[in-house]
Amino acid sequence: MAVRNDSIVDIQNILADEFRQKLGELAAGQEEGENFTIFRVPDHIRQKNKQLYEPRMVSIGPYYHGKFQAMERYKLRYLKDYLSRINGKDIDHCISELRVLESQARRFYFEEVNLQSKEFLQMMLLDGCFIIEFLMKWNSGIPDEMFAVGWVLPTIRNDLLLLENQIPFFVIRKLFSLISSDLTPSEENNPRKTLVAMLQKYLSEGKKTEHPFIWVDIKHILHLYHLCHVTPPSANELPTKSFHIKECLNPILKLSFRRKQISTDERAPKTILSATELQEAGRRIPNSTNERAPRKIQSATELQEAGITFKKKISENFLDIKFQNGILEIPFVPIEDTRRSRLLNLVYFEQCNANPYSQEQNANLRMDLTSYACFMGSLFKTTRDVTLLHKMGIIDNLLATDEELVSFFNWLTEGSYLDYEAHYLKDLFIDVNRYYNSDWHKWRARLKRDYFANPWLTISFIAACFLLVLAILQTVYTVLSFYQKK
Repeated sequence: MAVRNDSIVDIQNILADEFRQKLGELAAGQEEGENFTIFRVPDHIRQKNKQLYEPRMVSIGPYYHGKFQAMERYKLRYLKDYLSRINGKDIDHCISELRVLESQARRFYFEEVNLQSKEFLQMMLLDGCFIIEFLMKWNSGIPDEMFAVGWVLPTIRNDLLLLENQIPFFVIRKLFSLISSDLTPSEENNPRKTLVAMLQKYLSEGKKTEHPFIWVDIKHILHLYHLCHVTPPSANELPTKSFHIKECLNPILKLSFRRKQISTDERAPKTILSATELQEAGRRIPNSTNERAPRKIQSATELQEAGITFKKKISENFLDIKFQNGILEIPFVPIEDTRRSRLLNLVYFEQCNANPYSQEQNANLRMDLTSYACFMGSLFKTTRDVTLLHKMGIIDNLLATDEELVSFFNWLTEGSYLDYEAHYLKDLFIDVNRYYNSDWHKWRARLKRDYFANPWLTISFIAACFLLVLAILQTVYTVLSFYQKK
């Protein structure tokens, strides 16, 4: 019996020691500060379109490390070219600089990186130098055998914009700061600005873009792309909503009229009806609570049947969506595999990094693309919606079928969180639903569709109305003549 008790004590001591060790490691990590920014897409979401989340040509970071052995040879060659650019420094110096950043870099990944220090440093050096040298060659027009193949540039661009295929931006920035010989004197003073400008130019497919984000704490390349391209329209670009002004003025006008009536009408009642009496008389009692923002809008065909007109908006910002006077303006968007992958990865980047409960000024990343995805997901319910918006010049479906596009938008935000009371399309959702729920708008749309769809129906309708008026006049004339004779 004593032996058994000793065994139990030994097991307890072993477990206690193991937990102390684990808790000590956890406490050490907390003291250093967890700062996850590079996540994995959940498995239940990944399985639906696995290829849209995984690199096709080049692996960056630990999640797909070593997947493309053919590209490792190019990474070594690019490392050699990179070392030729750093004056008076060798590879030992580069490794020494990265070793200081190793602990911080490891904490950027949500999943534990199961690489030894040697392998991790090698990965950061090769991947970081590949990105820098690739950008330098592309930006300066230096001939390279990879650039000769037409599909390489867009494929690498897409790989660099995958959520799981990232390394911390400060690693790239540190390696780039060691380069000086290829920069002009003015650029040498701000290598970060040069790096951001080159990245923006490449990610924007050569188009000239502003780079106001050089002092923002950029987490990685996908974060930089989000900063540059996921920007909602500014407040001064939003349409003026006249009915909002009317709603604000109505209570004032009614109050003014009521005061005037009370002062001039001696027969005004001394009491008012109760809410129950008003309701029994058929008067609608306004809700004293604030109206909750809707979670969705109707599909494109349903909105059209309610009288809403779709119009292609000329804008370089695909988020610049406006609704005014029954017209819903949406910028043109083509949908193909590359854009599908980009939208998916940006949405889940927002989901992983946006923190609606944080009080820190820079911690709360906006969910503008998630809001846009919810809007588009509401519009596309059937292939009829795809046909309608394609006819309006709003969307160009480059996928295999219209059903595939509908499915894509339906699960684009699957499992996503969005604060419907605070997203950038909240007012548009409210306005569209108000318009859709108006019986007057539906009646007018039905009248236009059934009687004014073509000139012949219009002529027939006008003729019928004219004959009806004549019949009424004839009846009135007959009745009047009868009474006059009598």
